[in-house]
Amino acid sequence: MKLRTKLTLSMLLVGVTASMLVGGIAYWLLMRDFRQSVQDQAFSNFQVDVKAYLERYGSWQEGVAREPFPEFVRRTRALMVEERLPDLMGARSMPGPMPPRGAAPKAVDPAGMGAVPFLFMLTDPSGLVVKPGGDHRPGERIPDALLNDARPIEVDGRVRLLAIPLGIPNLTPQDQSYLAAMRRALGFGLVGAVVLALLLGVLFSRRVCGRVYELISAVQAMRADGELEQEVPVRARDEIGELATAFNRMSRELAHAHAEMREAAIRDPLTQLHNRRYFNEQAALAFEQAVRYDQPLCVMIADLDYFKRINDNLSHAVGDEVLKRVARILRENIRKSDILARHGGEEFVILFPQTSLQQAYERCELLRRQIEGGDWHDVHPNLSVTLSIGLDDSVALGSIEKMLSAADEALYAAKRAGRNRIEPVAA
Repeated sequence: MKLRTKLTLSMLLVGVTASMLVGGIAYWLLMRDFRQSVQDQAFSNFQVDVKAYLERYGSWQEGVAREPFPEFVRRTRALMVEERLPDLMGARSMPGPMPPRGAAPKAVDPAGMGAVPFLFMLTDPSGLVVKPGGDHRPGERIPDALLNDARPIEVDGRVRLLAIPLGIPNLTPQDQSYLAAMRRALGFGLVGAVVLALLLGVLFSRRVCGRVYELISAVQAMRADGELEQEVPVRARDEIGELATAFNRMSRELAHAHAEMREAAIRDPLTQLHNRRYFNEQAALAFEQAVRYDQPLCVMIADLDYFKRINDNLSHAVGDEVLKRVARILRENIRKSDILARHGGEEFVILFPQTSLQQAYERCELLRRQIEGGDWHDVHPNLSVTLSIGLDDSVALGSIEKMLSAADEALYAAKRAGRNRIEPVAA
């Protein structure tokens, strides 16, 4: 599964879970508060009826003996409806049939406060049951846990009875319709949250994955074409931005380290000249170009005269300093297009592209004189350094290796002829 799909599904899962959690908590709080409101309204109605009952008969026991409480409520509410009926009828915008005398229409609140069926148990202030409910009988003492939920009913400023709610409110059709509308609203909200979470998941995953794909492309480019230094845009200062910054820094350091390693692989550590491997690669390319465009090409092999004596008689440290100084003299007196390298030991090679044998001879003579006339006494009082050189321009030999071999034979000829001289290959 791709990262984009995983991120989208994760965002969707988080969105759905959060929406269901918030919706569930909101629905629970709504039902709790709604039931509490219904209970408060029911108690208010019940309290009005009980107060009227006590005021009429003086005590609960006397009232029960003379008229049951439910009968009293029905009778008093019917009277209240009859008393308010003219006001109710006057408030109607259109005339209509009057309700039967003595009847309480369902659409009319007889107490003026909305009667909602709800069960209450009554006790005296000490907790003895006077109006039973549930499993409790008259005269039974109510546990303290139930008394904590009791609501006082006062008459003339004195608590006469305690009302204890039983069960949950019985909701009216209007209440149930209201709650159904709220459930539908929460349902639509949940669906909207899911859709929004899906859209945000797609957008977020596309943005994040786009930046990740940039990193992947840069890594693949490093592997594919060997170009180690890659630059990834840093679009934000977040974790991916830090990753991009770290990648760019790593890429630069890796490219630099690779360049240093490559340079170290083609350089002589003592003289800092290119080594034989580099010279062979570049010389082969120069030879191919000379053949293709019919251009002159010369190659020189030089060897320090009596270098073994310098190491044996004056020390290897002096010999190393001689090699470094000779390398510097050679490097400072050739063209940028010429290819100079330490060929091994005390041997040096130079390739002169687009150079005739005569031009190369003149350049090598300058180099020979520079080395012979150098101030070597500061290295050692008894030190003198000379150079023997072999030259070849025989491109017709067919390869740079054969030209080097011919120049090497010319070098040995210069050695045999007395050293400190240049010996070109005989025409």
